Amino acid sequence: MPMQPSDFGEMPRRTREILQESEERFRLLVEGVKDYAIFMLDADGYVTTWNLGAQRMKGYEPEEIIGEHFSIFYTDEDVQRGHPEEELRIAATDGSYEEEGIRVRKDGSHFWASVLITALRDEEGDLRGFAKVTRDITERKEAEERERLLLREQAARESSTAILESISDAFYTVDKDWCFTYVNGKAEEIWGRSREELLGKNIWEEFPQAVGSESYRQIKRAMEEGVTTEFETISPVLGTWVAGRAYPSYDGLAVYFQDVTEHKQLEESLRHVREAERKRIARDLHDGALQDFSYTTAAMGMIMLQAEDTELKEQLQAAIDAARRGAQSLREVVNDLRLADVEARPFADIVESLVRRNRLMVRDFEIRLEVGEQVPSVPLGETGTQVSRIIQEALTNARRHSGARKVSVDLKIDGGDLLVEVADDGQGFGRETSPGVGLGSMRERAALIGGELEIESEPGRGTSVRLRIPLPEGILE
Repeated sequence: MPMQPSDFGEMPRRTREILQESEERFRLLVEGVKDYAIFMLDADGYVTTWNLGAQRMKGYEPEEIIGEHFSIFYTDEDVQRGHPEEELRIAATDGSYEEEGIRVRKDGSHFWASVLITALRDEEGDLRGFAKVTRDITERKEAEERERLLLREQAARESSTAILESISDAFYTVDKDWCFTYVNGKAEEIWGRSREELLGKNIWEEFPQAVGSESYRQIKRAMEEGVTTEFETISPVLGTWVAGRAYPSYDGLAVYFQDVTEHKQLEESLRHVREAERKRIARDLHDGALQDFSYTTAAMGMIMLQAEDTELKEQLQAAIDAARRGAQSLREVVNDLRLADVEARPFADIVESLVRRNRLMVRDFEIRLEVGEQVPSVPLGETGTQVSRIIQEALTNARRHSGARKVSVDLKIDGGDLLVEVADDGQGFGRETSPGVGLGSMRERAALIGGELEIESEPGRGTSVRLRIPLPEGILE
């Protein structure tokens, strides 16, 4: 619907001028728009135009709102914290500002709004004002809230089903105060406690040794956040490996778990088999292929010394260089395979040795290592192995692909987690660059030990690989 001509005769001269200018500027833009409030603000945030959609949504007639500051549409809390002015500042700096939030109508009622503010500049780049588009999304928000409640109810029903289906495992429920409301026979058997002596008792008072453990954290998180959680850890109560899930409900929490010690022992056996095979392959490559490379390089060097033809010498030198590069690449593979031998070594020593080896691989390539005081000096087992491989992969990428001259490796402790950062001053890469096999391998290794991997890079500003890993219980004690 086109904007209706205003009756200028009965309005003050300033209002007439503003309306004439606004209708001329926005006639084509707002024509037919009913469901969106589209209007303009001057550089200070005062309303200069008003369309039919804005009138219907916010309840103000044009003559009531034009000349008023747009903060009139915001709650008192938002006005007091300067949020309207902050929106304009961000829009002026970044070109636009977008958010979803609560807005206020003329009659004082509130509604959910999707807001887009766009800065308007003249040909010289001077700020002339802002265009603001608002859409009422109250119905969508209410629908989302209904869906969230339905999903919560569905999760509760699914939890009940899962409990019934897994009743052969150890199973118990607690109320909001962490008091037992049910304990099944399998849990009685595993704990060596009867349900009669547990029902109505606080779980953490009955099993205080579990407080602070991984299963404790996950079960507590399920209760506090209302989400299903999983755990697989050594139980401080039983001294064996247990795996389970915690399901939140309106009444409290349902938990089922089982003893997976035998399964973990099998995994450990398989891991030893894999590591033994890695060692064998590394040994065969070192004693076989690498020795052949060394012999071939030396033999071609002797031939080159005896050759008189210049062109032949150049060809032999190129072949020698290629053989050396091949030997170096193979040596890196052997070193990576041999990382399996480091599980029993102190973690800091592993990293220092790894950095030292990389320093020798390339000339004019500086690697700085910084190890925080709290970084464990004890072995970290599989965690240490996987972290060292991630560091090695990051260093390999920096050497081979980044064009970097300087690389830093930093290790520190933050809130019980180990933080690792490998940063280089190389060429970097943009977001559009597809991750290579190396980056994918690092993410897989991080996930394997429950870590979080973050990679930041910009063209011309280098690359930073950050890894956060929860350390095994008791390491920092």
